[in-house]
Amino acid sequence: MNKPFKKFVFISATSLTLFGSLAPALTNVVTTTANASSTSALKKQAGKQIKLSGAVNVRDLGGYTNSKGQTIKSKMLIRGAQLNKLTKADINKLTKTYRVAVDVDFRTPKEVAKAKDPKIKGVKYVKAPVVSDKENEEDIKVFNKDGEKGMILYYTYFVNKTGRTEYRKLFDELLSTPANKAVLYHCSYGKDRTGFATALILTALGFDKKTIYKDYLLSNKYRAAATKADLDEMKKNGASKKELKNEYYNDIVEKQYLDKAYSLAEKKYGSMMGYLKKGLGLTNADIQKLQSKYLTK
Repeated sequence: MNKPFKKFVFISATSLTLFGSLAPALTNVVTTTANASSTSALKKQAGKQIKLSGAVNVRDLGGYTNSKGQTIKSKMLIRGAQLNKLTKADINKLTKTYRVAVDVDFRTPKEVAKAKDPKIKGVKYVKAPVVSDKENEEDIKVFNKDGEKGMILYYTYFVNKTGRTEYRKLFDELLSTPANKAVLYHCSYGKDRTGFATALILTALGFDKKTIYKDYLLSNKYRAAATKADLDEMKKNGASKKELKNEYYNDIVEKQYLDKAYSLAEKKYGSMMGYLKKGLGLTNADIQKLQSKYLTK
């Protein structure tokens, strides 16, 4: 949910032990074989975290293959979490190795003020606050009473007018950024606003729900160590069971969270593709351009 107060990272519901019952290529000579090996390697890389010293849950979408056999090109679509602690080496990796040229920031103005992204030479910074500070504050009231309900409520904002307007900014950048450059988009934890953005991108690129949810739930894997450390700190500082439970729901992603946004999008626009076209205003030509630009033939 990326609230303005301190947050924590993922633990798989089955592996969490803090709360007991809560713990919910080889190169080949033959060309066809070489291509198959290359595709296999891409699939193995799909969804892997880009290891950085100053940020976790930063990933390259390159390597995912849709039902038509088209694969997302690497070093073009980068999803991430807050970047305020990036080191010089991290920045060099993102700009040189991954060719990041655009940074789309989904965080609220208050979140940004507390942890500003570094100014990176040659990288365009785009403010796209999917959830307003007012909405965030209203949601916190619900969250403090019931963290699980608060998280589900949070996802409803992604489909309202503000959410649609700001997600459209992301797609404007995806459509206009040169094909030899990458677009990085992020929120605070890289799991909620960024997770829904990724669902939209994968929908536009012809991926099914199975792949979309698989990528979405990977945030739990890449945030596990940080979540555990932060929850341990809360426990050490005397947090109540309710506070720990709420924060746990805040720090992970669950299928039901994304289900909520999906259900609202489908109810209002017929489908997620309908949300892209009717909600964000993308044309058939835009969708085709995205597929031609980001997918292999």
